[in-house]
Amino acid sequence: MFWNSLITGVEKREFPKSLIGWISVFLCYITISILLIGCGDVEPVTPPPPPEVAEISSVLKNRWKLGYETEDLELYMSSFWKEGYFYWSDYGTDDRIDDDVSFDSWDKERDSAIKVFKNYRNIEIEISEPPEVKILNEDKTKAEVRNHYKIQLYVPEGTSLPGGYSAYYAEGDNIFIFERKDNGTGKIEWRITEWRQNEYSPQEIEAGWKS
Repeated sequence: MFWNSLITGVEKREFPKSLIGWISVFLCYITISILLIGCGDVEPVTPPPPPEVAEISSVLKNRWKLGYETEDLELYMSSFWKEGYFYWSDYGTDDRIDDDVSFDSWDKERDSAIKVFKNYRNIEIEISEPPEVKILNEDKTKAEVRNHYKIQLYVPEGTSLPGGYSAYYAEGDNIFIFERKDNGTGKIEWRITEWRQNEYSPQEIEAGWKS
């Protein structure tokens, strides 16, 4: 063989066993080193999220967020179930309940969005990705979903908010309850049935900017 002639230089010549052993160890070392170097160049493979996480994330990004940013009322409202809907916000005051906002009507959520779209322009929203999803039942039809949000809303040109500001900024944490069921057309999908909003106070927002 070609490999044998390279080692011996002559045919049928035998090396001492100790030298053969040393060569075997050396070759093993080289082989392992090459494998380790090769493995170091491979990018880690991130497994895809479970189907329910991907579907819920899509509702938040492509309906809830996009609908609000583009002031597309029908797209925004398609992220909520009409029956049994509930909303609550602490309005940025953890230590007070007298200023909390809550309602249990899909129509009131719609009216609230209409009011915002009428009074603000150029709405910008950031949400944490991916959301934290916790499935709440064995049938995988109900989930608690958490994310962080930042929103900035600009008033129309020529107008201003109290204090002369041209935009409103808010930040906080959302806790949603999603349910998966028939949307009335035979299609099964995830939508929001409950939304609790823990809004940051101005002091908390300022502290976050400084950190």
